[in-house]
Amino acid sequence: MATASPVANVLMLGTAEWDSPIATNQHYVARELAETTKVTFVESLGLRRPRLSRDDVVRMAGRIRKAVGDRKAPAHRPRPAGARIVSPLVLPLHRTPTRPLNRALLRRATGNWLRSSRPRVLWTFTPVTYGLEEAADVVIYHCVDLLATFPGVDGVAVARGERSLSGRTAVAVATSKAVQEHLVAAGFPRVELLPNVADVSVFTAASRPVAERRPVALFSGNLTVHKLDLRLLESTAAALRGRGELLLAGPLAAGGGSFDAELRRLEELGARHVGVLTPAQLAELAGTCAVGLIPYEINDYTRGVSPLKCFEYLSSGLAVLSTGLPAVTELALTNSHVVAAEADDFPARLLELLQPVTDTVVNDRMASAAEHGWTGRGAVLRELLETELVRER
Repeated sequence: MATASPVANVLMLGTAEWDSPIATNQHYVARELAETTKVTFVESLGLRRPRLSRDDVVRMAGRIRKAVGDRKAPAHRPRPAGARIVSPLVLPLHRTPTRPLNRALLRRATGNWLRSSRPRVLWTFTPVTYGLEEAADVVIYHCVDLLATFPGVDGVAVARGERSLSGRTAVAVATSKAVQEHLVAAGFPRVELLPNVADVSVFTAASRPVAERRPVALFSGNLTVHKLDLRLLESTAAALRGRGELLLAGPLAAGGGSFDAELRRLEELGARHVGVLTPAQLAELAGTCAVGLIPYEINDYTRGVSPLKCFEYLSSGLAVLSTGLPAVTELALTNSHVVAAEADDFPARLLELLQPVTDTVVNDRMASAAEHGWTGRGAVLRELLETELVRER
């Protein structure tokens, strides 16, 4: 009689807090892997150097409270059954002077995993690991961004971490071709391309028929000067006056840098900020809109972005209008409901997409997103992990 394989212990190093306002790839991967493994999610080690801003001070104070055992703050995101969330108290500086201390602090925070039974898996979204891969039987580097190009992130620490991981990683996962090319150039011997997907079932369930929709363009995501093309947003808001509405959903200035002045200007032009919404609330709102926007500035960072919001929009029955991000431009070649436009053409294309459509078109948009959900991707990732565990055994 065959003996069942032992359940793997997965240590997942994230680049965000578990309860961060917007769910990203790492939160969904933790949820999907927790169906068959034991998952310990380690919150961000702070790759972006903190500044003396209110947001950063509040964030650091919150980390201290969690690290010392304060559990009074309510959890905003459901935690997978049996999963643990770890909030390491490390210095958000990752150079030679701080490395010994941070290594000791991180190993203390992850002691349960280090002492856990094998097989042990390190599934990391950050290359800054402080040698935890040495205790793992399988190492998977899940790279969703060109991290070193984001303003404020310590590019030296990122590059050093990737050099170290490239020799120990069983497989690296890239979410865009730009990230895949970067990982190959960094020396990772095996790279799997798995573009971002979305929780499409949540959005499809809330989609409304055409008769219940309004001429509204929606942007959902972090409102930050580092990613958004502000002039483009202003021209879009101006073009919509008297013809529709621009709604902005998401937290202000995630990742550093104030967005207050920019938001005031957009509101003067008629845009409206609806705040930070839960996935269910966002789905309800998106289901009444007409177009989903991805108005990103094209820069070294965004060239590697694979926006999961693209499939959130489509599964809500929206047309998608984006700037020329490589990942979206490629998708537009095979999906007629996705448009990648130059900045000068953006407002005019938006007005075209706001024209009334039929329920058949809305249903076709939702159908085009159906294969890009976490149900299928979770199965792919669990199979990938099992394959690596079998190879290790």
